[in-house]
Amino acid sequence: MPSTRDLLVSTSVEGRTKELPIRSAMIAGLIPLPWFLFWTALGGLLVPGYSSLSQHASELLGAGGGAALCMRINAFGSGLGFIVFALGLVALSPQRPAIGALCYFVFGCSRISNGIWPMGSPLHGLYAIGVLNIIAPALAHIELRELLPSQRAYRLTALVSFCGILYLWLNLTGNDVDRYHGLTQRIFSSINSLWPFVVALSLLRRPEPIATGHDAL
Repeated sequence: MPSTRDLLVSTSVEGRTKELPIRSAMIAGLIPLPWFLFWTALGGLLVPGYSSLSQHASELLGAGGGAALCMRINAFGSGLGFIVFALGLVALSPQRPAIGALCYFVFGCSRISNGIWPMGSPLHGLYAIGVLNIIAPALAHIELRELLPSQRAYRLTALVSFCGILYLWLNLTGNDVDRYHGLTQRIFSSINSLWPFVVALSLLRRPEPIATGHDAL
């Protein structure tokens, strides 16, 4: 008969083993924010006369050469980061279907499409389906409310969601000033990636194992 200590050790090891894929998915959530900023900055440096203040990052895709390569690496890396993070959210959420996680998954796919099709094509952004990123933080927060009960998490979710609506409003009303198109895109894209980054970091820093949604029930 196994001793109580052996049973406790076995249970602990099993919990840690189940946790590894989720931790990996949370690590993926840390990628999109710095990845986007690094590759867009590098791509901009490779195009003479390119202005990060007034030009969208996607314009680098049409520049060809090293700049276009940087944008493809940017799109695929950040998109895959969102997709893997979304799979982690599915595992953590007790809700089925996990709509917030699904929104992040679809958004990741739309980011990847930005590196395949150029601006002007309806497939660049998959027919603007990436707009789902506006509701993704709020829905995902609701689904993970047991893991994210703090006021800090609430404020982060409110900030990211509000900024998503604000950026959409600026574009729909023409209030996104031309000479600052590039700057506003980078600011709001960074804020959009902030929710996965902060939430993933918070969950990775938890001293106890991260329970899946089914374990939490």
